[in-house]
Amino acid sequence: MAITKKSAVNGGADRPKLNIGSTAPAPEKKSVWAELSKHVMTGISNMIPFLIMGGLILALSQLIPYVILGVDPSMGIVDAMNSGKYTGSSIGLLKFANLTAEFGGTLFGFAIPMFAAFMANSIGGKLAFPAGFIGGLMATKPTSILSLVDGKWEANSPVASTFLGAILIAIAAGYFVKWLNKSIKVSHNMLAFKSTFLIPIIAAAGVMLGMHYVVTPLGGLINSWIKAALGAAGAAGSYGYAIALSAATAIDLGGPINKAAGFVALSFTTDKLLPITARCIAIVVPSIGLGLATIIDKLVVGRHVFDKQFYPQGKTAMFLAFMGISEGSIPFALEKPSVTIPAYMIGAIVGGTSAVAMGAVQWFPESAVWAWPLISNIAAYIAGIAIGAVITALIVIFARNNLIKQGKLEVDSND
Repeated sequence: MAITKKSAVNGGADRPKLNIGSTAPAPEKKSVWAELSKHVMTGISNMIPFLIMGGLILALSQLIPYVILGVDPSMGIVDAMNSGKYTGSSIGLLKFANLTAEFGGTLFGFAIPMFAAFMANSIGGKLAFPAGFIGGLMATKPTSILSLVDGKWEANSPVASTFLGAILIAIAAGYFVKWLNKSIKVSHNMLAFKSTFLIPIIAAAGVMLGMHYVVTPLGGLINSWIKAALGAAGAAGSYGYAIALSAATAIDLGGPINKAAGFVALSFTTDKLLPITARCIAIVVPSIGLGLATIIDKLVVGRHVFDKQFYPQGKTAMFLAFMGISEGSIPFALEKPSVTIPAYMIGAIVGGTSAVAMGAVQWFPESAVWAWPLISNIAAYIAGIAIGAVITALIVIFARNNLIKQGKLEVDSND
């Protein structure tokens, strides 16, 4: 008979079960990195809805004035209202656009605090949630630093630690609350006092001191170094970043390397250090390229180069790509990885880098087609996707055709 006891912090997720008489093997112990990665991904997955909601509403704030009403892109919404060119229903639309701009921006501002809150919650249970949220909020809006200037105290705003600071404080807050909950022993009658007052106030004070004296100075310093390095590297730095990000995104289509690349890209994007253009393009290029290959292979080399069951899958992969889903191209990679994966990577690198070189800029971390209105220079963005997809398709077609000619690959295509 298995006897279990529920934890007051996390519902027993971290408390081992007492199995009397059981011969079941003990659960495998995860490495520190694997454990932290799980918590980071929990934070990211819960942050994404805020980015999507904010992005969609922000998209309205761009579509209404600059697409529907034809406002000059160099002009702000309020400036357009004051220009005297717009009256009646146009003014109403501009007011609504201004509302969506402010509301969408506010939703975006919740992304990092919610990331830190859910990551801390994943580590230390629900009591760590508010501490993580407070830390994440301070990572974006740090407390002022007092300094003595000419005999007078002045309050100065430090550089925000942003995403990096949110990770550090979420880890610290999560394990601190977990430790507090285990270390503070009270009677049964005082449990409510412990969980609703004592631990929250100690955790909040710890977050305040930790953020002000450790995380904000450290994270702000690192962010300043990164900005300085990127500024010194100039365009070469942007291209190098685009190449590395594209290759890492396309190599395993949602696997660990892809996720690590996504984590780096997301942190740079939320910190407004570098746009996420290349990664979003690299997500869709492999699937569109493979889908294109199933359409044009016979036109290019005079024969079908895939088994017949891959042709409907290619069209499905293209459709999923426009929804921002790259997994549709996985079956092609599994069937012939030595040909397909290099084609994915080369197409993604060329597509992402060429889009960046032509001036496409995407800050909103979503590759689905509905997010495209938020991209600056959408024509360059689409051109980059097209270039990458064509290159991927041609590499796959010619490589598979060559293998067929050499007798190293047989396909059942009903030719």
